[in-house]
Amino acid sequence: MTETVLTPRVIEQLNRPTGDAVCLPNAAYTSPEILDRERDEIFDRQWVIAGVGAELPRRGDVVPVEIAGRPVVLTRNRADAVRAFHNVCRHRGLQLVGEARRGCATLVCPYHSWAYSLDGELKKTPHFGGHDCDDSPALDRRQYGLAEIRCETWYDLIFVNLSGDAPPLADCMGPLESRWADYDLSRLRHGGSATFEVEANWKLAVENFVESYHLPWTHPSLNDYSRMQAHFNMLEPTYMGQGSQGYDSVAAGHPDLPTFPDLPEARRSTAEYPYVMPNLMLGMHPSYLFVFAIQPLSPERTREIFHFYFVGDAAMGDDLAAQRQRPIEAWTGINAEDIEMIEGMQRGRHSPGYAGGRFSPYHEATTHEFQRRIANQLGRDTAAARVASE
Repeated sequence: MTETVLTPRVIEQLNRPTGDAVCLPNAAYTSPEILDRERDEIFDRQWVIAGVGAELPRRGDVVPVEIAGRPVVLTRNRADAVRAFHNVCRHRGLQLVGEARRGCATLVCPYHSWAYSLDGELKKTPHFGGHDCDDSPALDRRQYGLAEIRCETWYDLIFVNLSGDAPPLADCMGPLESRWADYDLSRLRHGGSATFEVEANWKLAVENFVESYHLPWTHPSLNDYSRMQAHFNMLEPTYMGQGSQGYDSVAAGHPDLPTFPDLPEARRSTAEYPYVMPNLMLGMHPSYLFVFAIQPLSPERTREIFHFYFVGDAAMGDDLAAQRQRPIEAWTGINAEDIEMIEGMQRGRHSPGYAGGRFSPYHEATTHEFQRRIANQLGRDTAAARVASE
């Protein structure tokens, strides 16, 4: 299926200059086979945001997540370290954890009560060797712990790499951290979250996020204090996106929130919205950061999760509760406007009347670059597999 969708001609057209390039075909947004390839070749191989530390703040906390259809469980162990495992019992393959839990000492399978430590060790196998006999020569518990997944953190963000062979997370996030050297990210405090279910392909959410061309029509209120004309593009090897050099926090309605200390004057009116492949989007502002994670659920369904972080302990006081709520309400409202457009584009992907869309060379270089990277990644792997089979 990949070969019939991402043909050499499609890939060649996407590798043209932005003004001459042609968009991905409809099937790239509707095909289960394409999503399977994206999972295998992109989500499995790269660092994927799986959650944030605020979701499991204490030892013994456990959170199940899904990474492009693969069940994963995050644990915070006795040493206060976050670890990740495939969320499946090694006995008969039942999903082990179905909902977040607090204060756990073990993970117990509800089917036959096999029990695992928060470090993944198999601790109990009740009656496996017969009635009142938990042990058996046929089973070496040391070989049947949970299958661990490579896991690293960047500040409060938790990343996993399912293939286990991606470069260090620092290589992925380091360039963006250098760009944001003026912001003391250690001061960020989690202050809220929101979840959305979207009837659209995950790529449409990304494509919408990385461009500002749609602001005047989709987000007229946002365009009042972060005008399209003041936006710029970011195109780097490890991130892409857009930002605004005219962000007005007073007009945005949250002037009283503490800002990052010692920000240069230019940063006080700058907002930046980078995207890190494959599923992390960020929004940096003088007084807060949002983390926007996406998880494909099916070719035409995506989960979006917002997390909001504010600057310093003072920002978390009860006296600023209403101020903190304003950006949360603003961005969840903006996202609802985006969802209307994204779901409309998904419906349009079933029409034979849409084929060969185009990119604005001024506004949509980032959208073009995202599609180009997807096509080249899947197309390269398809070509390699074809050569290997010959």
